[in-house]
Amino acid sequence: MSTKKVSSESKKDKTQRRKSKTNRICKGVIINILKTFFTFFRLCMDYFVDFVLTLYWDGKQNAIPDLDKKHAILMESAVTLAEKIRKRELKSEDLVTACIERIKLVNPILNAVTDERYEDALKEARDVDKMIENGLSEEEFAKKPFLGVPFTAKESHAVKGMLHTLGIIARRDIRADEDAECVRLLRDAGAIPVAVTNVPEINKW
Repeated sequence: MSTKKVSSESKKDKTQRRKSKTNRICKGVIINILKTFFTFFRLCMDYFVDFVLTLYWDGKQNAIPDLDKKHAILMESAVTLAEKIRKRELKSEDLVTACIERIKLVNPILNAVTDERYEDALKEARDVDKMIENGLSEEEFAKKPFLGVPFTAKESHAVKGMLHTLGIIARRDIRADEDAECVRLLRDAGAIPVAVTNVPEINKW
């Protein structure tokens, strides 16, 4: 009797193990099929969206206008511009104005800027020019290597008072309470934030 009972239990265990193994195999196959399906679906969606947008935008593309002579200064590096400001060869206000004018010219095409602080930036630039006119020592210039140079930041890098949505609709009205560390360091170096620009959703694309 005991031998038959053990044999019966052994058969049940083997059957359960086979079922468990079969279930695992089936789950693995189903998961792989789903992964393949979603990958294929994603690729199809990408091609479909590209096709539809191509049809919509075909013939509507606008070329970015070339730099005007008055904006040619924007082709120079931040280091060069900072040096010109220090040597009084260039006013910060003129540089910031050129930057703002260029943004206003190309942004309707690029749709890059999500929030701006043009008036504040111009005020800060005028303050920089006054500081330089009143005289700054080499030590003071050394502490602010980018004094008077404008910059834009990705919206994912918080700029105090500016939109900080990370590309998420639910955060469309969120504004930064303080500067991100990289923005703070740029400000400390004398740079002037002009605007924040677009990012993909949570920077993931």
